[in-house]
Amino acid sequence: MPTRALAVAAGTSKLIHDIASYILAQRLRHTLELGGYQLIYECYAAEDKYNHPYNHCEYNGAHAGTQAQKLKPSEFNSLSTLYTHFTPTPYDASHRFQQQCQISSVMPSQQLQPAWTSVTIDTGDLFTQVCAIAKLVRIGARGERSVIPVFESFFRVRRDWLDDACEEGNSVDGDSGVVWVGMGENVGLKLRVGERRITGACREDEPAVQYRVEYQSLVIRATYLLEAIEKRKHSSYIHAVSFMPQPAAIPALEPAVMAY
Repeated sequence: MPTRALAVAAGTSKLIHDIASYILAQRLRHTLELGGYQLIYECYAAEDKYNHPYNHCEYNGAHAGTQAQKLKPSEFNSLSTLYTHFTPTPYDASHRFQQQCQISSVMPSQQLQPAWTSVTIDTGDLFTQVCAIAKLVRIGARGERSVIPVFESFFRVRRDWLDDACEEGNSVDGDSGVVWVGMGENVGLKLRVGERRITGACREDEPAVQYRVEYQSLVIRATYLLEAIEKRKHSSYIHAVSFMPQPAAIPALEPAVMAY
C-alpha cells in the first residue's frame, strides 16, 4: 500500500494507526539503515552555488513533532506529525565520499563538531535568500551511485530572527526555532546562531552583518520522505520497462501457391 493511502487509513482507528506506524517505521529503517542510503544536505546563498561544501546527515529516528522525544505507547497522533530527524555532520575535504559515509555512520553525533555556515545580510536588507537541497545517495559495490532527490527549495532567513536567536545564545525551543524550507512544513532546519559580526559601516541603521549559523538538526516529514522514495522507485521502474528490448518481429508468411 502506498504511503499516502496508508496515512489516510491510519486515522480510522487506534489499531490501524499502530499498524501503519509500524509499517512506516520499517520502511524508513529499510531505506536509511539497511538499504545503504545516506542523506546529503546542501545549503548555500544564490551567489555561492559552486563553492560550498555538502554535509552528510546522521539518522536519529522518527518522532512526533520537530522535537526529538519519543512518545508514550498510549498516545495517538496523526502520521502527518511524524518527522524523521537527522544531524548534519561537518564536511571533511580530506576524506572521499565513501569514507565520509562510513565515518558519519560509525562516530556518534556527540563527538562531532556541529556543521555550520556563514549567512550574510547586506546593508539595508531585511532578509537573505538561501537554497537548500537534500538527496538520498547510495554507493554500490562497483562505485555506481543511486540518487533519490528529496527536496530543493529557496527560503528566506530574516535579519530580526537571526538577531533574536543570537541574543538568546542557544537555539529557540519548540517549533519557533525551526526554519521551514518550502511550503507545507515538510522540511525544517533547527538552527543555532552562534556569532554576529558587522562587516559594513557601523553608522548604518541596518549594516551588513555576517552570522555563524550552526545546523542542529534537519527534520523531514516521514510521509513526505517516503513518498519521494516511492516516486523515484516508480519512475525508475517505468524507465526500465520502457527501455526493455522489444522482441524481434516475426516475418509474415506468404500464402503458399498450390499448383494443379
